[in-house]
Amino acid sequence: MRIFRPLLFVLLLSLVAILLAGCPAQNPGDNNSPKQDFPQAAEIDKEITLYFSDQQAQFLVGEKRTVKLASDDAQTVAQAVINELIAGPQQANLVKTVPPEAKLLSLSIENKLATVDFSPELKTKHWGGSTGETMTILSIVNSLTELPEIEAVQFLIEGQKADSLAGHWDISAPISRDESIIAKEKQ
Repeated sequence: MRIFRPLLFVLLLSLVAILLAGCPAQNPGDNNSPKQDFPQAAEIDKEITLYFSDQQAQFLVGEKRTVKLASDDAQTVAQAVINELIAGPQQANLVKTVPPEAKLLSLSIENKLATVDFSPELKTKHWGGSTGETMTILSIVNSLTELPEIEAVQFLIEGQKADSLAGHWDISAPISRDESIIAKEKQ
């Protein structure tokens, strides 16, 4: 019986070793771990046009930008437009038009009308003045109406219509594109 116990112990250890050798550790950081294939959402490169103020706050200037999106449906693209406007211009000669503290709460498109709901910072952190307000409103409207699915923009602040951002523009009704403020390209 004494010989049988060590032999049984050795066999049991061998069996455990064989089982462990067949089951590699699955450490997330271990490059030798088996890879699991999860479907990845393909990203789409989409070129958008954003409008920012020139240095003199006289005109809006178009800035083309390519963004990576999970989908190229109108709502996803419109949300990207707003988020890129909040991020500000990439060109040094352009000026931001939307307070960086502002957040997009929601955006919907119906019958070519984009309803854009912002956090209160669009109003409370706005630098004010009639020119600043014009640049903010028309920057958003003209950037969104670059999309063929949008012809006008209704502004909301925390889900509610507001009279104005800084006291100069009536934003309680939808606002349409205004090309008169867009700088004409030099030829």
